[in-house]
Amino acid sequence: MIHNKVAFSKSGILIKHNDKVIALDPEERVKADLTFVSHAHMDHLLKNEKNTVLASKETVELARERGVKIHSYVEALDDVQLIDSGHILGSRAIIIGKNEIMYTGDFSQRDRGFLKKLEPVSVRLLIIESTYGKKGYRFPPTASIIESVMKMISEAYDAGMGVSLQGYTLGKAQLIEYLFQSWRPLIVHKNIEKMNAVYRKFGINIPKPDAVVQNFSQVPDTPFVYVAPTYEYVNNVYYSIKFTGWAKFISNYAVPLSDHADHDELISFVKRVNPEIIITVHGFDKEFAKELRSLGFRAFAFTDQQLDLDSFIYV
Repeated sequence: MIHNKVAFSKSGILIKHNDKVIALDPEERVKADLTFVSHAHMDHLLKNEKNTVLASKETVELARERGVKIHSYVEALDDVQLIDSGHILGSRAIIIGKNEIMYTGDFSQRDRGFLKKLEPVSVRLLIIESTYGKKGYRFPPTASIIESVMKMISEAYDAGMGVSLQGYTLGKAQLIEYLFQSWRPLIVHKNIEKMNAVYRKFGINIPKPDAVVQNFSQVPDTPFVYVAPTYEYVNNVYYSIKFTGWAKFISNYAVPLSDHADHDELISFVKRVNPEIIITVHGFDKEFAKELRSLGFRAFAFTDQQLDLDSFIYV
């Protein structure tokens, strides 16, 4: 059996696999042979990365469109497997060794349009994101979200007014556009359309908009659907709807459509993987680790670890 070693640093988790050290989504540059980049959201991309990057082609292309050039990358490594994590286009989880270690990165446990959920794999060590790892974060079925938003758009059209549908420029916006493409005219912000072009390049059927605009001032006076970035302030519409897992903390109109697993889905995923050891990362990592321990798992939160780079643990 090949043994791996795991280390913790301020920047993230490192895996020593055979003769190579792999950094998992580090927050800053770290000495390693490879940097695994799970997906192309900006909080997972490092500018001027010197290490060879382990990532999907889609992630490399999306990173380039976002101004982050990855100079050297590979998609495969001996005894290392990248699998679709269902978060956004090109997002990957990583399995290291022969089912010894799995790091999920950001992941989803539900199919959404053209995105498919991450399938559990039996491993000894599971390193799992905990963005919504606290009781109370339970998302409704995607079908019910679509139904409620469709009714809101219909109300706006009956009133002769437009609707803005707002989400992250990369990931959420493409899903919104895909789910509500039947409404026309479909207007899209230019920064979102740049990401759309990459999706289409990789075979995802993101609909072509009727117009691409710089900002809300360029939309028509007739009823419309405007797919906009979360950061844009949009007024004078019948509804301005934000799509986010944090919807319950947002006033006005927000719907809990998330690209992450909710609390109950995280618990279910862990049970199906049934690992010997669990490390929780990001979000509610301490709360989630504590709950997993109460369920009989050997679980630790990343933010509780105090090991230095020389203190590798064997797996």
